[in-house]
Amino acid sequence: MKWVLSGLLLIAIAGTAAADSGNANSIRQRFASASTDACLASCSSNNASCKRVCPTTFGTPCLASCDSQYQTCTQSCQNR
Repeated sequence: MKWVLSGLLLIAIAGTAAADSGNANSIRQRFASASTDACLASCSSNNASCKRVCPTTFGTPCLASCDSQYQTCTQSCQNR
């Protein structure tokens, strides 16, 4: 009987530890997602600012440069 109770206690402890590590992983994933979202928002803001200062005479190459910078920025956010 002691062995059975000891086994059940061990299973209960192991289950609790597994649940706790799952919660920690979930928290890390939510933090990573929030961090990526903030990074992407920053990229969008910088892209909008870049496009606002493009002169009308050299608009096309300037806008293309802004888009290239935006793409590089978003890729770096996703590689974190």
